[in-house]
Amino acid sequence: MSMLHDDVDPKAVKYSDSEEFGALVAKTQAERAASGDDGAQMPEWLEDKKPDRPLSTRRSGNRDNTLKRFPAVGFLSVFVLAFLYVPMLIVVFFSFNGGRQALLWEGFSFRWYGEVFTNGAIIKATETSLIVAAIATALSTLLGVLYVLAIDHMSRAGSAIATALINASMLIPEIVLGVATMAFIRLIGMAPGYVPLVLAHTTFCIPFVVMPIRARLQTLDRACFEAAEDLGASGFITVTRVTLPLLTPGVISGALMAFVVSMDDFMISNFLTTAGTTTLPIYIFSLIRKGVNPSINVVATLLLLLAIIITVTSTVLTNRKSK
Repeated sequence: MSMLHDDVDPKAVKYSDSEEFGALVAKTQAERAASGDDGAQMPEWLEDKKPDRPLSTRRSGNRDNTLKRFPAVGFLSVFVLAFLYVPMLIVVFFSFNGGRQALLWEGFSFRWYGEVFTNGAIIKATETSLIVAAIATALSTLLGVLYVLAIDHMSRAGSAIATALINASMLIPEIVLGVATMAFIRLIGMAPGYVPLVLAHTTFCIPFVVMPIRARLQTLDRACFEAAEDLGASGFITVTRVTLPLLTPGVISGALMAFVVSMDDFMISNFLTTAGTTTLPIYIFSLIRKGVNPSINVVATLLLLLAIIITVTSTVLTNRKSK
């Protein structure tokens, strides 16, 4: 490793990562200090010197990464992906089955898609799920943004406690949340229906909204907020003109995640629905109890398509807003 003297050709100095660069700087400083020079002074050309390879803390690109030499790591990776996605592909394939058996192929047909789109009960359940999910998403997103902004101004201990409490709700079994929610609804004198469904969905969606917004806020440069304050912006103006626009990618991701979670919920909704407020997951479960037919595959395929559309939309909007 070459020393960083003024007479050293900068092109001859090679280092590939931050650790090697730091060791090179420390050694040069120590040598200069021993010779009576200012140990913190560096050659002028060093200030503009960049690593021969981009500095990175990622271990995945390290040639010495032992995980790459782990036996059958490629096979295990493919097996895990296949285990996750092959069943979904099977469901999609059998949704075009022309027979009456869900998993017995009898020919290609759009018959069951027509059955689903003309089934009044499925349409009603879908409408209920969409209405509940839309309202719950709007409320949970609003509360999630306010929550993140509030804990950002708390002390470190208070912020840690508040974050732990909101994250703990995702670890509680859904059946416990369902029973607790039903008991609370009964306690305050409400009957199962739209309002309890919306309140329950809003409650369990908030942590899913908070996660991406909180992560986004932690990556923002605090100098942006300080600059706004130095220019005379009030707290309200700083939040509306600086903070919220910068948080937009996280807000979009959190809202879409909340919508998907609400549409997919079964356990908690099962405790709060009535005959007129049956959601789509509960209706699908009732169909399975009566007997599996290809209409189940069709509904599952459409839900999978909805999830793909939401995921792609979230990715595109988030990347666009991040530029």
